[in-house]
Amino acid sequence: MILGRNPVLEYLASARDRSGLVLYISEGSHGRIVEKITAEAKKQGVPVRSQNKSFFASLGPSSLHQGVALKCPSASLSQQSGDPISEAAASGGTVVVLDHLTDPHNVGSIIRTSEALGCSAVVMPKTNQAGITPVVVKTSAGATAHIPVITVPNISAFLDLAKKKGFWIIGTSDKGTCSLEDVSKIKPALIVIGSEGDGMKRLTSEKCDYIVSIPLKGKVSSLNASVAAGIVIHALTRV
Repeated sequence: MILGRNPVLEYLASARDRSGLVLYISEGSHGRIVEKITAEAKKQGVPVRSQNKSFFASLGPSSLHQGVALKCPSASLSQQSGDPISEAAASGGTVVVLDHLTDPHNVGSIIRTSEALGCSAVVMPKTNQAGITPVVVKTSAGATAHIPVITVPNISAFLDLAKKKGFWIIGTSDKGTCSLEDVSKIKPALIVIGSEGDGMKRLTSEKCDYIVSIPLKGKVSSLNASVAAGIVIHALTRV
């Protein structure tokens, strides 16, 4: 299920395969955005079903679903085609790698930032990582409908493959010795964001060509993972 008004609207408009999609609207829901979602569903030939409050209560709190849900077969969730990693390498693009982040809100926020700033893809491990859950989709504001999100069995092995394709690996850590200015023009770039508590894994860190830190001038000693990611991603995509 894709939950939330903006994420549902994004998926309705962008899904390559709309077979099997079903839109559920809570009884009594109204307003311009609901009308827009319903109109988009009808335009795309997606069935619209009215459901009672009990149905939506089973999906989670109202703040998550907002009275709107889109049922998607697994195949419809795959928005990527071709080989986005090779394409990013060839075009001098930027790819973001999540090194075992467990907070779905951080994951969703980073995906949203990555898509908004023009990154080519987001890569994450299959295990010990918050996956593409309804919370992640909702927090990303539907960005998961527009940027390839790729899961890999092993981050370290993926970094080796990325290096062979020509990527420079840029890690992030408060112990980093490089500034954002040092790496701002390096392309193609692969940015590694470490987990909320432990940062990058040791093997991941050893694969990095550069490790950057963000200079902090206030009394707070660290930044939230998604905030730090946003600063680094912006620095590498603004040129």
